Amino acid sequence: MNSGILEPEMYSSAREDRDYLLDYISVDLRSLRRESILDVPVDNVNRDEAVALLLDLVEKKKGPHMVLFADPIKLSTIRPGRKHHWIAEQARVILPDGAGLLWASRMLRRPLKERVPMIAFLMDLVRLSLKKEYTIYLLGSRLETVERVFQNLNKSFPGVRIIGRHGGHFDEQRADLVRQALKKTAPDIIFLGMGFPTQEKWFRDNTDFLGRSVVVCVDGAFDILSGNEKKAPDWAQTRGLAWFWRTITRPWRIVRFMRMIRFFLSAIVRNLKSGKAEPA
Repeated sequence: MNSGILEPEMYSSAREDRDYLLDYISVDLRSLRRESILDVPVDNVNRDEAVALLLDLVEKKKGPHMVLFADPIKLSTIRPGRKHHWIAEQARVILPDGAGLLWASRMLRRPLKERVPMIAFLMDLVRLSLKKEYTIYLLGSRLETVERVFQNLNKSFPGVRIIGRHGGHFDEQRADLVRQALKKTAPDIIFLGMGFPTQEKWFRDNTDFLGRSVVVCVDGAFDILSGNEKKAPDWAQTRGLAWFWRTITRPWRIVRFMRMIRFFLSAIVRNLKSGKAEPA
């Protein structure tokens, strides 16, 4: 049962009781780089650096910018030559949200610093938005779900400026109302949760209405933040096996499991072809 309050141990921020804003501002963004993982550029950042990167994008107001969380299946889908490669080209930031990407980066001798977990990262952004008085718009999922997310965030972060929210299922008439609302309110950050690749397509087709917003594609995060869906248990997350836990608890995801295997094989083959296979 959802208590209406986001549990701090589950949704902890990278910075809690001290002036974490100073730490974000002090990050040297010029030192950050991207690594090519199977020909897709992924930002090689830790969680704090990722937050600092988005802080910089919001402050500069040169958007709209799309932020993508990449896992092995998404990365396979947006590789060059694939139908959705345009997503990799349009994404301003691609964050590694999946232990499989870290494994592949080591296999390919392009090691990423760490996984940037989506839910914890979003809580960092909300906490930062409260501190900086950034405005947030919630768009996606079912109307009752996004409403519950709105209530939970307001209870957990009193004073956070969530200036609008709307479910992600609407007809063309309602879609036009959403566009006009976004254009009028000009939020600093939009959490867009329509699922991959629908949310990315929506971003592409509606950039004229997004102003200077930083648009974070959050997939199914609203279901978790609303309390409708539980995160993977700690043992699975710490071992990078969240994907395995989801597969065994939801057998219909076996297709995703097979795509994961294909991703791992692609990384191994690329490694062998490059002649850089690591010793066992």
